[in-house]
Amino acid sequence: MGFWEIVLFICPMLFLAGIIDGISGGGGIISLPTYLIAGIPINAAYGCNKLQSFLGTSASLAKYVKCGLVDWKPALIACCGAILGANVSTHVMMHLTDSVKTWIIIAAMCFIITLMLLTCKLHFTDRGIQKLPHNKKHAVQCIELGLLLGMYDGFFGPGCGTVALMLFSVIFKYDMHVAVGNGKIIIVVSNLIALISYIRSGDILYAVALPASAANIIGSYIGASLAVKKGKKLVYRMLILVTVILLIQTLLKLI
Repeated sequence: MGFWEIVLFICPMLFLAGIIDGISGGGGIISLPTYLIAGIPINAAYGCNKLQSFLGTSASLAKYVKCGLVDWKPALIACCGAILGANVSTHVMMHLTDSVKTWIIIAAMCFIITLMLLTCKLHFTDRGIQKLPHNKKHAVQCIELGLLLGMYDGFFGPGCGTVALMLFSVIFKYDMHVAVGNGKIIIVVSNLIALISYIRSGDILYAVALPASAANIIGSYIGASLAVKKGKKLVYRMLILVTVILLIQTLLKLI
């Protein structure tokens, strides 16, 4: 593909990824493979994906903050674990061979599919808690949750928002919208840590990543607006869609 063909192919896909990410998370399952299909080298694909994810998630987070759908203290405590997890996993990931990275991607896909299938049997709610009671047990759980999300985001990335939604909803019984909002704070911080490493290593193709990021920002804000307005049913349906797409991608990689 030529440069403009790559941009014209990537931008619509990243717009769609932004809508999915704004609703339930999981837009990365479209964006990362899109970069790879366009012929972007794997390290550069990860770098471009981190830049776009950081900017796009920040845009959708702004909508959730505006609507008061974030429980700040637990989310910020979880960020402490996410910073450590993202920092370690990103540095490890950057020194692995492409073949090892491919197997990590497959393993991560299998993990998130299993988690989704188990979690979708549970009942998400848009009438859960808005604020988590502050105590030592919850603080430790938040740090552990943030560490897990940070490591997942550093090693793989796509689907991290969906994992955050499920964990916050299942472990702490959060309202579905607040669970998404909390997860976005962690992802923004985790992406920033990883992004700094990719910037330093020069693994970002800005000519491609910047227009792709612009498309993703627009899609993310639209998706977040739809999620806030439409509620539980839309988020749940998007979770099912993300699961199906992940399952297809995993099967294709294994064939």
